[in-house]
Amino acid sequence: MTVALSFIMAISRIVVRTSTDLRDVPFVFNRVLHHHESRRVRLATALFSSIIPMSQAHKPTKEKPMHPIALVIGSLTIRWYGIMIAVSIAISITVVYIESRHQGINTDDVLDLAIVAVIGGILGARIGWIMTSPNVVWYLAHPLRILAIWEGGLSYFGGILGGVVAAHFFIRRRRMGFWRMADLVAPLLALSFGIGKVGCWLNGCCNGTATTSWLGVIFTNPSSQSDLLNQRIWPAQLFNSASGFLVFAVLFWVVRKHKHYDGQVFIWYLYLYGAASFVVEFFRYIPVHVLRLTPNQWTDITIILLGIIASVILRRRPPVRSVPPERSETLPETTQDTRESDG
Repeated sequence: MTVALSFIMAISRIVVRTSTDLRDVPFVFNRVLHHHESRRVRLATALFSSIIPMSQAHKPTKEKPMHPIALVIGSLTIRWYGIMIAVSIAISITVVYIESRHQGINTDDVLDLAIVAVIGGILGARIGWIMTSPNVVWYLAHPLRILAIWEGGLSYFGGILGGVVAAHFFIRRRRMGFWRMADLVAPLLALSFGIGKVGCWLNGCCNGTATTSWLGVIFTNPSSQSDLLNQRIWPAQLFNSASGFLVFAVLFWVVRKHKHYDGQVFIWYLYLYGAASFVVEFFRYIPVHVLRLTPNQWTDITIILLGIIASVILRRRPPVRSVPPERSETLPETTQDTRESDG
């Protein structure tokens, strides 16, 4: 546990350093035409009016002089985005530790897995962002700049992919059971997404498109990472954050309590995250489109299809035999590690 706490503190320092002078690599944004505005207004109102309190939602056009920088200590700049990433990592590791004890899983293995997954996730997030960046050729010509994460640029899906790959090799080595562990962390992926998008809101990045809706907000601070300053735009970051918390609630309190096979919770995470992200993308300012969909929406479609394929395969496995919580603490450790093969 001491090692895990030390690692959380180290990650927090890294995030603070990497958030210093966060600036995206110059990118030429082309203004896009916003069609079907009235339909978007109706859709957004129907989807999110129940999430945003109506007493506050009627004042969305109030200017948001939010500053992405939390505080400055000498030459050290601490940004809200970095703070929220550190908070999401700390909360996720804490919850997965508590839940692993409840399920009778070796907590030392789980904490080691969390460290490996976070490292793989950070690397995957950076590489994923670069591979989808319009400056990818420049980075390939200057490979050392790929490691300069303090310059900004992280991909959520790349982070998930990198974390899953790193975790897969670790789980195989410890013979922990990949799909069982995937079910354990799936709700926390959604929770960390919800917390991280609050950081995006404070930072101003991942902003929405221009709108005339009463749900719109205006970012005016020149230090904000918003691409559309002094314009009324959709609060897409809050839409994403709300979807993350909603997916977490469904997975944690509904799906995991009624699962019939290992991997079912993770598959439902793919379904729910992919669907929610696909909808919110219609409100984000993404200049690049492929067949009228953003690259992230094509990724969301791929995620859902992968979930369908995995579901067909995993349903053929024997049903899960649940272990009563009162017995989970007394099960031999060797039984826990060899209970399920990696398959």
